[in-house]
Amino acid sequence: MTTKFRNLEIEEDRADGAVIVRVCRENARNAIDRETIEELDEAFGCIREAGTAECLILTAAGNKAFIAGGDLKDFVALEKPEEGAAMARRMGEVLQRLEDLPIPSIAAVGANAYGGGCEVALACDLRVMAEGAHLVFSQARMGLITGWGGTARLVRAVGAGHAARVLMTGEYVGAEEARWMGLAAAVAPEGHALAHALDLARQITRHPTESIQGFKLLIRSASEETMKETMELENRLFESRWGSPEHRSAVAAFLARRPPEFSNNSSEN
Repeated sequence: MTTKFRNLEIEEDRADGAVIVRVCRENARNAIDRETIEELDEAFGCIREAGTAECLILTAAGNKAFIAGGDLKDFVALEKPEEGAAMARRMGEVLQRLEDLPIPSIAAVGANAYGGGCEVALACDLRVMAEGAHLVFSQARMGLITGWGGTARLVRAVGAGHAARVLMTGEYVGAEEARWMGLAAAVAPEGHALAHALDLARQITRHPTESIQGFKLLIRSASEETMKETMELENRLFESRWGSPEHRSAVAAFLARRPPEFSNNSSEN
């Protein structure tokens, strides 16, 4: 089932458990305007409320750009600093909603991402980039800084040194360099970023949902909390999984030398 908004579409009820959110503003190189911000917020809220998807893939229409940042033709109306700040806070809230989803999220970056488009991609847990795609943090050349949470997420992903170079130079970061830096989880042949992201989603969702969601919580904690706090969370989550039906099934399957089968799938691990 596909749900269409003015600037987005959501492909749901897929056999592989993934939900695809696609920005559809190809004539504007998929730039984000204020209407799209609200549509993204509604989309992420609906996905969380439904609770049926096992993985979210965020992508964009066409091959001109993944997301070319904010739509300057729309944002030019925001003349006062407080108006621009309000827009940035709102988009920051929306991307936080994306990051806070309990399911893993993957950005399928099939073409260049500029400015805020890089910030959108960084709000996902993983990024798959096409071979010819680049990440371009172009905020400085516009006389700005990141406004949607991009600096914090970039430092968290690659460290302060790499982040400083990328943000301050505005240089193009190719797919292979992004993978080397830790920004991209995988590089796909040109035109196949979405297909590769779907394959990655299938590799993830063949495992028990509770385990994957537990890892997402732990990874987030490891980047934001102390070692002690993360270890305490890990102990609680480990205890909740030990002796679970999925754990018992996997142990029995291992002893019987057959692949385990979990309630959310029947694939081999």
